[in-house]
Formats: sequence, C-alpha cells, structure tokens
Amino acid sequence: MQLSFLIAKALLEGDFASYFASVPSAADDPEPIVVREGRFEREARMEDEERGTVTVAVLVVRDVEAQAEEDAQACERWIRAYGWEPVAENGSWRICGLDTTAPAFKERDGSGRFVYEFDVRLTVVRSL
Repeated sequence: MQLSFLIAKALLEGDFASYFASVPSAADDPEPIVVREGRFEREARMEDEERGTVTVAVLVVRDVEAQAEEDAQACERWIRAYGWEPVAENGSWRICGLDTTAPAFKERDGSGRFVYEFDVRLTVVRSL
C-alpha cells in the first residue's frame, strides 16, 4: 500500500519539500519531511471491498524550532485544503475521507534538529 505516496505528492505540489525520507538522516538532507504510513485497520467488509483507516505520520525536521513549527502548521493546512478528489486513488486503494491532527513538537533528534509531527488519518476503501 502506498497511500503515503499520495501525501508526499500533495506536499510536493505545495512546494513543501524536494526530499522525503523514511528515516530523517542529516547525512542525506539536513531538513527533510518524513512520511510514515501505518497499517490498514479494517472497519467494514463488503463483497468486493473493505473500508477502514490508515494513519500517515508527517514529521517536519528543521534546524530552528520556530521554522519546524511554522512549516508543520503550513503542511497540515495544505493537506487539509488539498483537492483530493482527482488524485484520491492509488492502485486498489481510494481515499474517501481525511482528517488531520494539530502539529506538535515531537523531539529533538540525534543531530539536534527539531521535529514537529502531525497525523493524517485517511478513511480508505480497498478493492478486493
């Protein structure tokens, strides 16, 4: 499943990052946006499809705390306002609903950078 790809694609269209990482390594990029996809949690199953949720965590890594917070808030606003209808499908998966959490400070990483995080909770339909 690559629903996180749709989140990364939306952020790229908003000019938020040119680099996405699965692990925020300072050697690869000093200020990446990290997108981590959780597992599918089924809520209902029909004959040809199942519906459930997937949470995608978005971590914004910056050297300056104020910039990390500001960028995380801008990313979250962009994701909420993004026009999902034309791009809501990826393989057998279709996004039919989306909600976000407010960005919050998560930690300072091993390189001393500030990490702010928010979740994108996707309601999805999976074709069987």
